[in-house]
Amino acid sequence: MRLAVENNSKFVRGRKRAKENIERYCLEPFGVKRLESGNYELTVPYQSDEELDKEVHDLLGEISQEAEMRNCFIEADAWEEATERRW
Repeated sequence: MRLAVENNSKFVRGRKRAKENIERYCLEPFGVKRLESGNYELTVPYQSDEELDKEVHDLLGEISQEAEMRNCFIEADAWEEATERRW
């Protein structure tokens, strides 16, 4: 997953705290590993493609909400290494 967290404007602060909270509360349950490139590696268990789609969309929604609570927004891309599926 590639994740960028940015402030909504130059007059607000909160990017650092938003990123910390996202890593702690949203990504840690998926065994997050930060890669040298700055991307994240997650382990998402699933039974079907539909379940994986739902899990990833829910995760991206949670990350976005966490950023919004700190007056920030996100830009994120997620993909499955084996199949190159993207969200």
